[in-house]
Amino acid sequence: MSMVAYFGRCSQTASWHAHQALAGHIRRQSTLRDGQSFTRKHSGFQASDVQAWAALTGDTNPLHVSEVAAKDAGLGGAILPGMLCASLFPAIIGSQFPGALYLTQTLNFRQPALVKEPLEAEVIVKKINGRRVMFETICRRSSDQAVLVDGAALARIQT
Repeated sequence: MSMVAYFGRCSQTASWHAHQALAGHIRRQSTLRDGQSFTRKHSGFQASDVQAWAALTGDTNPLHVSEVAAKDAGLGGAILPGMLCASLFPAIIGSQFPGALYLTQTLNFRQPALVKEPLEAEVIVKKINGRRVMFETICRRSSDQAVLVDGAALARIQT
């Protein structure tokens, strides 16, 4: 067997194994049920994450990037942009349902989260309509389970 054929065969085998591994992680719609919950714990967004967010989005609100400004406003320190907390929801849906298309999201910002504060995000299946799945979304502070952000998301998942 030539080297080209050998490496081509190895590549095909590796691709097949990668596909099989991924297929094991894809949740099929038939396995979904109302009330099913998916969670992700986050050790806390760091100041460098907030700086990167500010650079990417242009959101340079001093409450997010300055401890002094946040404390002067009566907060315990620099707070996370609410959308950074909310970014955990599509992260859960996209990792649990590879190929999912995020369609809509509603958000309620209940309490601020401080930089470095550990968080827990959860999405709960509320309604399944064909390939469209409605999720309840909740982000909590890990230390006291206070709800920081909640809402609903609609995604179209692969079948």
